Amino acid sequence: MNRLLALVAAVDERPSLEETDAILEELCRMRRDDATQRLMDALLDYRTLLSSATT
Repeated sequence: MNRLLALVAAVDERPSLEETDAILEELCRMRRDDATQRLMDALLDYRTLLSSATT
């Protein structure tokens, strides 16, 4: 959890694709409860938007 907090704190405004991937990677290591799953779903949606905007 400390690594996740450090990753999130390092983001100035909107996370980049690389920052989003790092946060998702850390979330994958956590227990899958409802809140974690909702956050992962939201980040995956955000990642999809970022990917489509950069191509």
